[in-house]
Amino acid sequence: MTERANTQNTMAADWKLWIAGTRPRTLPASIAPVAAGAACAWAHIRALGVCTEQYPEPTVCTANRALQSALIGRFWPVVVLCAIVALALQIAVNYANDYSDGIRGTDDGRNVPDSDDEPFDALLGEPRPRKPQRLVASGVPAKRVLAAAGIAAGVACVAGLAAIVVSHAWWLLAVGVASLIAGWFYTGGKHPYGYAGFGELGVFLFFGLAAVLGTQYALAGTIDLTGILVAVCCGLNAMMLLMVNNLRDIDEDQRHGKRTLAVRLGEGNSRTVLAACVGAELLVSIVIVSALWPGWGVLLMISGIAVPLRMMRSAARHEFRGALMDAGYQTLFFAALIVLCVIVGGL
Repeated sequence: MTERANTQNTMAADWKLWIAGTRPRTLPASIAPVAAGAACAWAHIRALGVCTEQYPEPTVCTANRALQSALIGRFWPVVVLCAIVALALQIAVNYANDYSDGIRGTDDGRNVPDSDDEPFDALLGEPRPRKPQRLVASGVPAKRVLAAAGIAAGVACVAGLAAIVVSHAWWLLAVGVASLIAGWFYTGGKHPYGYAGFGELGVFLFFGLAAVLGTQYALAGTIDLTGILVAVCCGLNAMMLLMVNNLRDIDEDQRHGKRTLAVRLGEGNSRTVLAACVGAELLVSIVIVSALWPGWGVLLMISGIAVPLRMMRSAARHEFRGALMDAGYQTLFFAALIVLCVIVGGL
């Protein structure tokens, strides 16, 4: 019985480690852009049914209603497929990063589970940033982690191809290939751009512009100004999440030669850039929400302003667990607000 119990405990610990390897706190950055892009697409599809009352009905109105019916018919299947693509691709990137950082030794020391007891530095008397456990650093064979990344990428490819076939958005195939390449070379290859300070630019492009506008195009067959502005906000939110993560790891990354933007700029300047991203995201959000749901939408957006402010304060105090949670919450809050504004604002 004891041996069986030990085996079960070991299996449970292994599963927890693999789940932790997906880096759950980063997953909102993949789901939120899909939800926001779907909301933008729905607003456009709904507008296709608006036409002045004339008899006989203008040809353009008849064509728009037919297109609207076709787009609505495939809306939810494509949304689900886009969500699978985004989630699977994010997990693939996280496993690939674990593999690349692990074989380079960047994650050395990340083999202890993140506990609820804050460790203290005996010399400085200050709490050290909590850093989640990593797979390769914990002794999981690197080839297994790479295989897991490949499986997740395969799921993303299958779902992406299905979404392209259903939506006939064939040019999104190029976007998908570019996303896979960008995900690998973030920490993989001889010259990973994540080690050169371009990680924030990468997430802005792929978790902001590509994710939102790709979803909108797959669902509506077009993109518009609202979609572009929403994509900018989602990209800024993804940047904030990565910046907080890199601020947490700044000392460790510097020791291992990982020249993230935080390492290049220094902690003080990085916090300034983080504040600039927060300010830009709030300003663009006000413009979007004012157009979609004036009044109540703006009030709801302002009601959530405490979250990014608390995130910046937590980062300044090196309370990175709370800062990362707030960064993830801000990403989800913005997407939920856009969805709500599109639904309620259009009534």
